[in-house]
Amino acid sequence: LPDMRSLFPLILLASLAAGKHHGHDAEDKLLSVQVVIRHADRAATQGWATDKSERILFRGNGELTDLLVPLLTCNDGWDDVVKMHNLSTSENAKDAALIKMLRTQWDAPECSKVPPALVDAIIAELSQKEVKMPDHYKACAKGHAKKFMFSYIELLAGAGDHFNPLRIKRVAGMLTNELIGKMQKAAACPPPCNTQPKFRVYYTHDVTVLAVAHIFKALHHYEGVTPAFSSAIVFETRMNATGPYVKVFLKNGHKADFLDTGMCYDNCSLADVDNV
Repeated sequence: LPDMRSLFPLILLASLAAGKHHGHDAEDKLLSVQVVIRHADRAATQGWATDKSERILFRGNGELTDLLVPLLTCNDGWDDVVKMHNLSTSENAKDAALIKMLRTQWDAPECSKVPPALVDAIIAELSQKEVKMPDHYKACAKGHAKKFMFSYIELLAGAGDHFNPLRIKRVAGMLTNELIGKMQKAAACPPPCNTQPKFRVYYTHDVTVLAVAHIFKALHHYEGVTPAFSSAIVFETRMNATGPYVKVFLKNGHKADFLDTGMCYDNCSLADVDNV
């Protein structure tokens, strides 16, 4: 398994370099860095893309892969999904909605020869070099299937086009409060501030990452592609002459570079962030 600790120095160095580049004056100081990261990749919950997939992903369906969802079992908070997909009940709404979506939204040309039931499998196995999927499976996984799954993950998160305040609160409410609370403590800690950790990492899943991105107005940076393994949102708490402010950086996947979301390019004050 890849050692996630090896990512820490890279994330911290990237954040420090970005902070130096964006600092507005010599008094600009980095107080803390918090990282929300998708820490694990898993096999599809059911089905395999090839006859060799089960041997390569030997832990089984739904289990972690060697690339290293929040529970959404409450029946309330799904009224919008029940209405949109004409479901008879909110019980198991997330599964019933997926079935309805597969019946009505699986009509892209590149996916015409791919069984809808394999959508999760072909996406999950696309990054596995040992799995030799047919070319039309790969084309579907890189195109329509990714857009389809992004929409479904948005639905689970209560984010984006499927915004639902109750679902998004369940998925990322506690984490958001934690992030903002640590920002406030870092800003209030008098220098040299030896009582507050300078670097924190929160291990999460794709649904949580999308929910946090929505809350901090950065969802559009994913460009309709579900957060891949090691996708991360980095929050810098900084201080300059005008007071504490926050900068937000984001990357999607372990090969991507961090980008400035621009959310707080003009010194977004901590007070403004607190009101998200």
